[in-house]
Amino acid sequence: MHEFGIIENIFKVIEKTAEDNGLSRISKVRLKIGKMRQVVPELMQNAFAIVSEQTIANGAVLEIEKVPIRMKCLTCGGEFMVREQEYICPECGSVRLETLSGQELVLESVEGEK
Repeated sequence: MHEFGIIENIFKVIEKTAEDNGLSRISKVRLKIGKMRQVVPELMQNAFAIVSEQTIANGAVLEIEKVPIRMKCLTCGGEFMVREQEYICPECGSVRLETLSGQELVLESVEGEK
């Protein structure tokens, strides 16, 4: 389950953010995760609950925003959303593509109390 490893790594940043901002309790964490990361939100929630036990984030809400896969065709210049794992330009049929979004793994915000 790579979700647990992701949460462990993100949690280091969460704790540092809380320390830098003088937070005594974390109430909400927001993540942006691209669909190419292939994470299961329920597993992320479970991993977050486990990792946050006995920390200042115990009981905090984890919000996950899934970012769609968006590509740009390097042949015709068209942009499109990938659906059903079809990495082919719908305009010209090319597979020469550049990823515009969908690979993100961003700690968007940390909310808490001082």
